[in-house]
Amino acid sequence: MTDMNDVARLAGVSRGSVSNYINGVKVKESTRIKVEAAIKELNYVPNMAGRFLKTQKSDIVVFILPTIWNPFFSELAFYLEKELRNHQLKMILCNSEDDYRQEMEYINMAKEQKVQGIITISYSDISPYITSDIPIVSIERYFNNKIPYVTSNNFQGGELAADVLHRLGAKRLLMVGRDIENNLGVIERLNGFKSFCLKYNLSFGTFVERSDSEDFKKNLKKEIQKIYSQSVKYDGIFAATDRYAQYCINSLSELGIQIPKDVQIIGFDGAKNFKNEEQLVSSIRQPVKQIAEISVKELLQLPRTKEQIQKKHILPVTFTEGITTKRES
Repeated sequence: MTDMNDVARLAGVSRGSVSNYINGVKVKESTRIKVEAAIKELNYVPNMAGRFLKTQKSDIVVFILPTIWNPFFSELAFYLEKELRNHQLKMILCNSEDDYRQEMEYINMAKEQKVQGIITISYSDISPYITSDIPIVSIERYFNNKIPYVTSNNFQGGELAADVLHRLGAKRLLMVGRDIENNLGVIERLNGFKSFCLKYNLSFGTFVERSDSEDFKKNLKKEIQKIYSQSVKYDGIFAATDRYAQYCINSLSELGIQIPKDVQIIGFDGAKNFKNEEQLVSSIRQPVKQIAEISVKELLQLPRTKEQIQKKHILPVTFTEGITTKRES
């Protein structure tokens, strides 16, 4: 049976270097390449039970998110899994469906399995996370200085959307979004949007309501029909997500309003349904890959002492052009 010594001999490195690689300890790039090649050639399967006995932790990270039925969350899961794999770690994907009880079940499972840690997008009460002894990193929502926080600059995103629509000739702007409890992202996008409009004295309106997903979809359609049934009241729309942008596109198309000729639309997220597909909805793009990389980096640096303040990472966003806005002349 092939063992670690065989891998070390074939790779031309010490047994300790092979052990470090398998246990997730950083090694030189040249060493990593040699060890990976030897493992592949020998079809060597590391004894993860031995690693667990040594570290008292499995090689698993739990990623809890509201739903995988969202292009941004799906792309984020892809890059998180890829980055964890670079550190010889595996990922368990958990859909909470915004159900607090389901999240607690996942957390209890993580405790029982003694996982490396949890990366979460959660809008629930975070106190159970804080009291647990498992390292936690939060994406999109800030809780307190005990938990590292990684997010896009939502305020900048709202400003940027209004700026782009204004530069492309839109005179009257509308923002639409769903207010979700404990999700300040949408509110920050709204604040950024309003800040730009007020600063440059632009005419604007908002449709932001607290409701469940299906009710919001129906109510947004009614609002669009009411606003645009007689005339084009707003010639530029910023939607808090790309999905909401698509709702607007569908409703306006039913009224015979042409996009982007009559109304220009910008969404938020910039994620794609398929890896190599063309960007259709013009959008404020979140730096998904960077969010994943920083989240994993923060997780692997935990736990810190109580005196150490956890880091906040607020990352810049960019505009990506699709077919729902006019081209700059």
